[in-house]
Amino acid sequence: MSNLKKLGKIVAPMVLAAILAIVVLYGPWHFPTTSATVKRASTSLTANVLRGDQIKDRALDDGYLMIMGSSELSRFDSLHPSVLTQKYNRGYKPFLLGSAGTQSLTHFFSTEAMGKHLDNKKVVVFISPQWFVKAGVDPRMFGSYYSKQQATYFVMHADPHSRADRYAAQRLLSMPSGKSDTDIESSLKAIASGHAINNWDKFTVGQLGSVNLRHQDQIFTRLAIDNHEDLIERRAKVLPTQYDYQRLDQLAFVLGKEHTTSNEFGIDNKFYQRKLKRYVKGLKNSQTDFTYEYGPEFSDFQLLLNQFKRHHVTPLFVITPVNGAWMDYTGLRPQMLDRFDHKIRYQLESQGFHHIADLHNDGRVPFFMQDTIHVGWRGWLKIDQQIHQFVKQPDKKNHYQMKDYFYSQKWQERNPRTIPSHP
Repeated sequence: MSNLKKLGKIVAPMVLAAILAIVVLYGPWHFPTTSATVKRASTSLTANVLRGDQIKDRALDDGYLMIMGSSELSRFDSLHPSVLTQKYNRGYKPFLLGSAGTQSLTHFFSTEAMGKHLDNKKVVVFISPQWFVKAGVDPRMFGSYYSKQQATYFVMHADPHSRADRYAAQRLLSMPSGKSDTDIESSLKAIASGHAINNWDKFTVGQLGSVNLRHQDQIFTRLAIDNHEDLIERRAKVLPTQYDYQRLDQLAFVLGKEHTTSNEFGIDNKFYQRKLKRYVKGLKNSQTDFTYEYGPEFSDFQLLLNQFKRHHVTPLFVITPVNGAWMDYTGLRPQMLDRFDHKIRYQLESQGFHHIADLHNDGRVPFFMQDTIHVGWRGWLKIDQQIHQFVKQPDKKNHYQMKDYFYSQKWQERNPRTIPSHP
């Protein structure tokens, strides 16, 4: 056999594989998402689902209720909304979006890429006071959920004359993730400065990049989805056959009491033993100087509000509390939380967002919290009731009045004491 034939036998499979990869990633193909995949993804809280688009788009089209938050969504006790909707006929199915470290900026880019699938929907948004620290979202945590596909969508649909889109471009450029691709970085710089992107970036980002990323999303996202369906089935088995709020609240009280026997803070035993016990002495009075009253998160949050306005979305905002006993121990000031609550509610209500489940004062209700900052048992039951009432309300036309002021540093640094009591 000649050397040329030998070389051909070696090279030919490599060339064929390369051609096949190009056809799969850049060809005019569509790989549909099944309803079973959407169901599994709805409670997976997997980063790939958050970073991708197709599964979420299918979920919205299928009538799932998007619930956006962070680490609190992963506390699957028997009163979690995903468990209650599994047990009882609630008329809707939650789709959980979020994980530890997901904040407003991540949710903005995620909802931006949903496009028309988001139109006229109802959604639920958890607001955690802990997001609103002076430094804003941790770039490393943001990077964990950064989606080049969603950044590409933003670049191709951004309006450089929009204050919101210019701010979003500036924020993404402030993150290492936004500078990880030179073409996207170039486009973001143009948008941030109020200019349209050039034709070369339109081609590389919008034509070559978006097709490739879309196909990767369709192929790979569904291959790495955590499955919590068995866990939810097990949690549902302890629930009564018929929905009864009083009986369920009694059950939540009993479950909370059973699971918090190792400490005086009302914290789940497993969490306390694994995460707190060895450090608890050093944490006394450690949060006396904490504040959630200032920082870029307020403007990042405004991006999400603007997205809801753009797509005629009706959101329910759930403002979560902090464990009251833990606040007393660490010195976290309840007056500071009250001021944060006043500031975020002013931002919402002054722009026409009035569906608010304000639970920030419920941190002292027995077994409302599962740990230091995450709701559990009785907290989940109350939140589920609020969600159910919200979903069942007739749709009404929203009248949002968006204000670019909330993108300003002046708003980020504004003392809540100077904010009027009524918008």
